[in-house]
Amino acid sequence: MTVSGRPRRRPRAAALRSATMVGAVLLAGASFEAVARCPGTPLPNQRLESADVRRVVAQAADVAQRLNQPATIALVDRVGNVLAVFQTNGAAPSVRITSGMSSGGGLEGLVVPSTAAAIAKAVTGAYLSSSGQAFSTRTASFIVQDHFPPTIRNVPSGPLFGVQFSQLPCGDLVQGGSALGIGPRRSPLGLSADPGGFPLYKGGSVVGGIGVIAGSAPTYSLDLFPFDFDNDPEEVIAHSALAGFAPPECIRAERVTAGGVSLRFSDADGRLVATAATVPSGGAFVDVGGYYVAADGPRTGRIFGLPESGVARENINLAGGSHGLLNPDGSNRYPPIASAGLSATDVLSLLDESLAVANAARAQIRIPLGSPAQVTVSVVDAQGVALGIGRTPDAPIFGIDVSLQKARAAALFSRTDAAARIAAANSAAQQAFYFNGDPRAAAGFFQRPTIFADGTAFTARAIGNIARPLFPDGIDGRSRGPLSSPKPNWSPFNVGLQLDLVFPGLAASLAPGGPIINRCTAAAIGADNGIQIFPGGVPIYRNGVLVGAVGVSGDGVDQDDMIAFLGITRAGRWRGGGLGHAPLAKRADQLGLRYVQCPQSPFNGSDAQNVCGGDGDLPTTGAAPVTAVQPQIPALLRRERMEDRR
Repeated sequence: MTVSGRPRRRPRAAALRSATMVGAVLLAGASFEAVARCPGTPLPNQRLESADVRRVVAQAADVAQRLNQPATIALVDRVGNVLAVFQTNGAAPSVRITSGMSSGGGLEGLVVPSTAAAIAKAVTGAYLSSSGQAFSTRTASFIVQDHFPPTIRNVPSGPLFGVQFSQLPCGDLVQGGSALGIGPRRSPLGLSADPGGFPLYKGGSVVGGIGVIAGSAPTYSLDLFPFDFDNDPEEVIAHSALAGFAPPECIRAERVTAGGVSLRFSDADGRLVATAATVPSGGAFVDVGGYYVAADGPRTGRIFGLPESGVARENINLAGGSHGLLNPDGSNRYPPIASAGLSATDVLSLLDESLAVANAARAQIRIPLGSPAQVTVSVVDAQGVALGIGRTPDAPIFGIDVSLQKARAAALFSRTDAAARIAAANSAAQQAFYFNGDPRAAAGFFQRPTIFADGTAFTARAIGNIARPLFPDGIDGRSRGPLSSPKPNWSPFNVGLQLDLVFPGLAASLAPGGPIINRCTAAAIGADNGIQIFPGGVPIYRNGVLVGAVGVSGDGVDQDDMIAFLGITRAGRWRGGGLGHAPLAKRADQLGLRYVQCPQSPFNGSDAQNVCGGDGDLPTTGAAPVTAVQPQIPALLRRERMEDRR
């Protein structure tokens, strides 16, 4: 984002040349030598003290004044409690949401408080990071666009495509209110992809995040061309304010790869400004309804991993010393409970086996290499009711809400009344556009009028296949997938059905005072906190009947798929009674979609391969193959493939 309010653009050819050169530099930067120097175990029980908060605010405000950039500055702790919101004199009261790539729709063009945007950036920096990786809002911008890397033609969308619509200010999982409390806390705008948000560290542990909005007429946007290096005042202010609280260099995003591509952390290196630790005159702490009371001044954050944070060691003895979500009294918010088709012991086994797979799995986005995966696992019933949530100790916070969204998406779309349920939350025009009244709607796309009403088993990956603006994903010149907005309307602020389902709750929550709304959808459809459209959600069946779903998030999308898939496989072996996966003939891969995809060489200390196809060694032997039946390719996709051959 630039102060002028327009994202920076570069000629396409220049952007592609930069992509080649800079990409090589970034990949070279992730050297084994740098990884070998990575700090050891982070110090426990770290938090932002009120003096720390005052210091970071002072550093940010000082830089903003030196740059003559009026600014809004927000700080949160690791679980999203807002610890301070400060505005320098002349700070813009609002920002306009614009991607710079869409002709309109969704959130495009909305004007929202600058305090909401700054909090969203701070939450993103805190939630995407852990002791094994430090991600920023620039990192988020890199992984949510329609191509990965952005600007490169004919490559699939970003690995976390759609994650921006998590941590929403509505829903039944995230917590609200201005008083300090248990997490995870809500974000006014979900996760942000607008540069200017970073994580804060103490002793190698994530303790919070900072977000900055600056300029006289700021916008809330993203970096469309990430292979150049922007001079973004917001990023310079926020990054400079990390002095004394910066992440270890070895875990910054550029040290982490996804799909063989190094990510991005900041364009402000080399532009950082020396700061003072005293809050300058010419500004004040400001009230943000439902998030922060200015009279409190700088507040002390909660200690992550202790019950006061709401994310700490649970008492049901899951695999690997796992953590859970706790109530203020220390009791488990989501202990394993029974539902139709699943006993409490079934749910316990699904959580335990999934976490055991995670503990054996090789992490995708953590330093040092060879670390075990860190994830959150959610189990829901066929109605979308949360039956249990467990997590590994250092899993990033964003995965809590996302894992539940993934599980609910898989359960909802696998129901025989999925289309009818969604119709209750959609307008008639939306339902026609996505399901049965448009040439690219699902019924016509699959040449199956009963799609989403015939019990086809959908994973979050399969749903994501058809929720992209290009189908097949990333192939330029193609039309939209059935559940996506079309180009040129599409943008990360106007994705399609995923946003349309939660728009009522999101819009109401942005109203003055920020009311807490416990359901994002206009009707109760089993997706109170929304759905997610990237991999890691797998439906559960008993004797061929849908009984629920597992959602996993936190450490690489293929890892998420594998942990959910093998967690169900292993729980089914342990519990018996017909518990397991959907029958092969009912799975969405029979429609030409991808059901699950597991990583190569997925386990530490094992040479097992193809573990989701049943060829791996213990502890993954016997997983049912997912492609044993010849897929029935939709007629529309068959025609497109024939055109390619010509």
